[in-house]
Amino acid sequence: AAVVRSCSRLRRARLPAGMMPAAALTPRVVPPVNLQAVKGAQTSRVHGEVDAILKGLKLDKRFFLDRLQPDALQELAPEPPSDELAKTLADPSMTGQDRQRESKRRNRRPTVPAKKAATDFDIYLGEAVMPLLAQCLDALCRQLSRMEGQGDMLDPEVRARFNPLTWLGQQLLRRHPKCARTPRRAALYRSFKDWSDWEKGRREMLRRRDEVSHLFSGFMLRGVVQNDSILSVVASIDDTFCLQGALKDSAEIQSALQGDFAFTGDPRLSARKRAEAEGIYFEEFWYRFGTAIMRYDIVPYSLLLRGQAQRQREEAEAAERNAQREAAEAERRAEEAELRRLTTEYGVLYEKVMANEHIKSILEENKILTGDDVREGDVGYEYEAKPSGEHVALIAQFLQLLGLLKHVPAEEAEDDANDAAASTVQSNKGGFLRASKKAHAHEQTPEEAHQVYWSENLAKAWAVLQRVHRAELVDGVVDGEMLHQVLVPPVGFGMLRAKVEYELERRQERTGDESDDEDPFIAVADVAAKKPSKEALCQRLGMTMARLDWLHKLFESYLQPDPSAPPDAPPPCCLYPECPASLNKEQMRALIAEVEPNLSKAQFEAWFTRIDRDGSGLVEFD
Repeated sequence: AAVVRSCSRLRRARLPAGMMPAAALTPRVVPPVNLQAVKGAQTSRVHGEVDAILKGLKLDKRFFLDRLQPDALQELAPEPPSDELAKTLADPSMTGQDRQRESKRRNRRPTVPAKKAATDFDIYLGEAVMPLLAQCLDALCRQLSRMEGQGDMLDPEVRARFNPLTWLGQQLLRRHPKCARTPRRAALYRSFKDWSDWEKGRREMLRRRDEVSHLFSGFMLRGVVQNDSILSVVASIDDTFCLQGALKDSAEIQSALQGDFAFTGDPRLSARKRAEAEGIYFEEFWYRFGTAIMRYDIVPYSLLLRGQAQRQREEAEAAERNAQREAAEAERRAEEAELRRLTTEYGVLYEKVMANEHIKSILEENKILTGDDVREGDVGYEYEAKPSGEHVALIAQFLQLLGLLKHVPAEEAEDDANDAAASTVQSNKGGFLRASKKAHAHEQTPEEAHQVYWSENLAKAWAVLQRVHRAELVDGVVDGEMLHQVLVPPVGFGMLRAKVEYELERRQERTGDESDDEDPFIAVADVAAKKPSKEALCQRLGMTMARLDWLHKLFESYLQPDPSAPPDAPPPCCLYPECPASLNKEQMRALIAEVEPNLSKAQFEAWFTRIDRDGSGLVEFD
């Protein structure tokens, strides 16, 4: 209104075209100009005007809050808790499971999507428009008053071309936060940005009631959260939203939830004593929690955005881990199917091996298979098994099933071994045909040319088996003692193959400084028995550490003391993961009834059977 009145007076003060005031016709003496003084005076005038504008407008937090829409925050304000639910949960005829169901039912409500872009537009105006526009309008009013006070002293051409809208637009550009060069203006705009950040964070936290309700339900027992678990709920909310302790370290939140009943200003809640209550239900929790959020600056919106970005990164990492876990699970299933196939083939091969006469002679008559072509009349002929024949082919198939000849296809192993042995005999180079001079001049018969020989490759593969079983002499020679150890029944083939695979992997990764004294069976068992850490469980289950610790305490509360323990013995505990304890089936049934009362008996039986993989009837914490 002041701008309109000043502009009207300016228009009435303008002279007709071609006329000049009488004072302009009188010659005047122009004094010399002191440029430094003029510049200093202009600077002082500008600074004084800025001081006057900022002081007059009072651009403080109250200015920001007074221009926000009051209804936008009141629509999100938590409602006072009703006495109906408290009376219902206090009914002595209701069981703990009935209270749990009723409380969860009351917590569920239809979700109405909030139009955040529309409801938060007043915050945008208060942050980006109001402080800038207020300064520019105040400066325009001062400019008009200054022009009006100059009267006839103002150049008529300046008065004629003055346009308030153009002048206002220029001021908006000059005073924009991006052009703020002085510390005072930068601090002013930074303050409005901070106030806007707190206000948007306040509203965003109140919009997340359903997520908070879901987290709250995870800590409920018999319809309420126990008094000593309330701060764990706040810690879980803080960890879920990745707020870096803004909630769980807030003195206002702790004061509202742990006993400062005068905090809300509600006489009904102020009269209620915490000692008389078993716990807190969600309506009361949300009223106290939401009231603290409304009254104090606790969570800024920028922190919520950073937390949301961190959650998205964690969800992407979790999805990647799940994909890797699924791929590993698919690989494990494929390996199990392959092991079943190999075990079936080994069962057929085992019968053939045990029925072979040459292998029987090694097992029962203490003969050895060295690969030397020792003939009748040579020294040690009576202790040597034939270097070729069906028994060598059976042992080669056995080594193939163990994965020691995995670079040779199964259907070509016999032909490749035969060709290698035949070429060794013909060329008299390498191989294990080294003992008999008669063998050098011996010419192969057609039957011998198609037999499998105990070649160097087969001897090296057998040496791996000797190393796995910690033989005194690792030389690739098949003797009765080692053959007794490796020819296990089909049920033990999987364990034998696991030992061989570990030995092969260890040989690939081993350096020259490492020792060979490690038992592969013990190492594999240690790796399999290692428990995941609590951090790994949180990542695998998508759970906060606060909720995992709460579940661990709940798990410990169902541990039964040892009947033989003395009366003054400490209560049983679970030192997971170093020394985990376990619950039996009935203890687990009672625990699950507290957390999931709607779980049927058939569902519990199916669930327990699935997690009790070893069939022991005991379930550990993980």
